[in-house]
Amino acid sequence: MALRTFIRKMSSAAGNRQLDLRGIFIPLTTPFNADEGIAFDKLKQNLKEYEKIPFTGYVVAGSNGEAPYLTPDERVQLVKFVRENTDGNKIVIGGSTAESTNLACELTSSMAKVGADGVLVMPPFYFRKRMTDEAIEKHYMTIADKCGMPIVIYNMPFVCGIDISTPLLAKMARHPLIRGVKDSDIRKCAGTVQDTKSLNFDVLIGSAGYLLGSLLNGCSGAINGLAGILGQELCDLYTAYHKGDFQKAREIQVRISKPDTLLLSELGVPGLKTAMDMFGLAGGRCRSPILPTTEADKQRIKDTLGKEGYL
Repeated sequence: MALRTFIRKMSSAAGNRQLDLRGIFIPLTTPFNADEGIAFDKLKQNLKEYEKIPFTGYVVAGSNGEAPYLTPDERVQLVKFVRENTDGNKIVIGGSTAESTNLACELTSSMAKVGADGVLVMPPFYFRKRMTDEAIEKHYMTIADKCGMPIVIYNMPFVCGIDISTPLLAKMARHPLIRGVKDSDIRKCAGTVQDTKSLNFDVLIGSAGYLLGSLLNGCSGAINGLAGILGQELCDLYTAYHKGDFQKAREIQVRISKPDTLLLSELGVPGLKTAMDMFGLAGGRCRSPILPTTEADKQRIKDTLGKEGYL
């Protein structure tokens, strides 16, 4: 048994899991059949290809996985399937976001039982006017204390309408199981890195368009949707940076910026899935009510990827 796998299993049994979040994580998409059921066979095909890429790990049932359209049971099933079909040395992080603290705890505990190494959690936002710093802190602290699982905070103001402040992140980072944050504001990430540098806390950038800049600002790595099609390139950029080959890192950054903007910032999950189809991966349809990519947008994707030499 690989040493890291052994350590992960022993830590799990001890209820005191620690994660090394340095590197590139791929937030997996969820393939669906014509009836909108989960196509586990297609997911297995994708994982077979992704296992060839030196990702640090996988994020399952997150935004790119269409988490809001998955039942709690489906999210747990997906975590179990990914854990069983990937290298035990790679980290599996489940998306256990829920509006109620109790449900988030239930999801987190269920994901732990099927092999998750940690969870990614957005703040509750339906009653956002009531989501004070105190309420948000209590939400995360309760999940950590009750479940004994490492937590990555998912700060997503674009969706939540809540931007967790750097002081609050630094305060929560003192908890040994609150291990990091995924954020897409590169300026804020730099501040969070500085305010948590003495703690066991990792800052991960959520946009591939800022990957090099975030690494220069001290971020540990990234959870980037663009990894769904250009995972090797993102890993190459990360490696080049850490080897001091800044010219190569910059060249990769320039090439990936336009695809990242089009697919992730503008077209979203259906655009990414369309691009996956073009790369021979199983992208396919999204669950209702998300509409498929238009023919005009498909052409834009082909043109953008082709111009950068990816198709």
